[in-house]
Amino acid sequence: MTRTQTGNGASATNGVATAHGPTRWDSTQPYTFPNVTMGTRKRVRVITIGGGASAINLAFQFKTHMRELEHVAYERNPELGGTWLENRYPGCACDVPSHSYQFSWAPWSGWKSFYSSSEQIYEYMNMVVDQFDLRGDFRTNHEVISAHWDDGKAQWVVRVRGPEGEFEDRAEFLINGSGVLNKWKWPDIEGLDSFKGHLVHSARWDDSYDFKNKKMAIIGVGSTAVQIVPVLQKVVGNMKCFIRSPAWITPSYAAQYAGPGGANFDYTPEQKAEFDADPTAWLEYRKGIESSINCRYQIVTKGTDQAAEAKVASAADMRAKLAAKPEIADLLIPDFMVGCRRPTPGNGFLEALVADNVDVVSDRIVRVEETGIVTTEGLHQVDAIVCATGFDVSLKPRFPFIGRNGADLAKRWATTPEAYMGIMVDDHPNYFISLGPSSPVAHGSILPCMEKMAHYIMKIIVKMQVEPIRAISPSKNAVEEFNQHRNSQLATTAWSDSCSSWFKNGTVDGPVVAVHPGSRLHFFEMIAEPRYEDMDIEYSNNRFAYLGNGNTRREVEGRDLAWYLESPLDVVLPYAD
Repeated sequence: MTRTQTGNGASATNGVATAHGPTRWDSTQPYTFPNVTMGTRKRVRVITIGGGASAINLAFQFKTHMRELEHVAYERNPELGGTWLENRYPGCACDVPSHSYQFSWAPWSGWKSFYSSSEQIYEYMNMVVDQFDLRGDFRTNHEVISAHWDDGKAQWVVRVRGPEGEFEDRAEFLINGSGVLNKWKWPDIEGLDSFKGHLVHSARWDDSYDFKNKKMAIIGVGSTAVQIVPVLQKVVGNMKCFIRSPAWITPSYAAQYAGPGGANFDYTPEQKAEFDADPTAWLEYRKGIESSINCRYQIVTKGTDQAAEAKVASAADMRAKLAAKPEIADLLIPDFMVGCRRPTPGNGFLEALVADNVDVVSDRIVRVEETGIVTTEGLHQVDAIVCATGFDVSLKPRFPFIGRNGADLAKRWATTPEAYMGIMVDDHPNYFISLGPSSPVAHGSILPCMEKMAHYIMKIIVKMQVEPIRAISPSKNAVEEFNQHRNSQLATTAWSDSCSSWFKNGTVDGPVVAVHPGSRLHFFEMIAEPRYEDMDIEYSNNRFAYLGNGNTRREVEGRDLAWYLESPLDVVLPYAD
């Protein structure tokens, strides 16, 4: 008897019909092969959470490469763009070159500058969405508020809050593309809400406030503060930078391709025209930038000459720029390796710290009062407080997320998030993460990483479309062994050095949970093909039912039946490179 299945409809397996999705296969039952050609795909549905770069890439990949697949992405914001929509503070920009921070399938010759502002990246993302007609996949102003796995139907049940109220949606596959840096948080400081002046978080910037000639305070020394300080220093009357943690202030990625001293620059109309006129030369330019980024792994490997040289050179550069106020150098230059925390590119930041209208305050903050910030040394009266204190980067879901047998991902990841190769989680079947724990988030442009992850996800989905697989997830042992290897390997890197870092869930000496244990190219090769030997696979029919009636699609569709004679040496072996 033929077995059929659709994404939301009924299925029948050897005469046992059900309206609840594919059932588990009992090999003791009689079996009759399905009368379909080998390679026939069943229709499936995919829900993606998010509307940033990950979700945009997935929408393109599905539209370009997949068949019999319905895709919807729910985005809580009114527009697409993800972090580049949400973060619009003064100076907000990407520390990766523009010609690297773009999709390989949508290179753009029109970038304004070598390092792009958040506004330009936001415009690029939306330009790509319209260019490839992807907007129909997205539902903006729709926030996912819970998700749970329905084992009987082998589907994810996703609860969504939209403009018309709450509703449930279902899909065979669920992908979390919401990213990491999207849940901003106020600093835990007594009395913060008692301040009567202008209080703002960098992730919720208020453009209506005029900082001209004001007395302001900025709390934090991460990448956000480093970008805000040199912009506002030029307009405020006085700026107090509250800094207690050391940080490496280094050149941005691929600085050798940037302007003098690693400075940003604008592309001329002539340069943009040359990119269009000579695609080969433009590709070589982009590959040069990418290659320089892919060389950086040795800098974060303990004991290498490159790591030692990076520390000496970075310290010397910082001391030179802070020579007018050497006490700041003593405060700011770390003992830990370059890369323990994500290096903070900051053209103009160190120069701003030594300006006459800037004071660096290293005293501990005790509380905030109506007129300013109280430290152990007294009150600092200010008109405005900018909190550049980052995000909740715990990686755990912000809403109830329940897998098989009640497995609660938020509880499991409360202290030490662990995933399989940065993409999958045990006890959460048919669930994928774009840039989950142990992803290459500290390795340069994340967009190529998103693309490789999407390819990996699609290979698994296609396998499940063709074969009678109802559920797939990594085994518990595979997850444990992968993370055992991760912890062992990362102990040899700067990421495990003694510093407070979001790579370690905000701890100083905790396990490195956010970062891939290897280079970016190492990650690409690792996920080139799924390792199904690591998976718990649940079938809804005889596992060989995909062989069908003995015919292939090539035969029934009238395609070339002797293609194998054209390239007899074209053999792709694993790890062949």
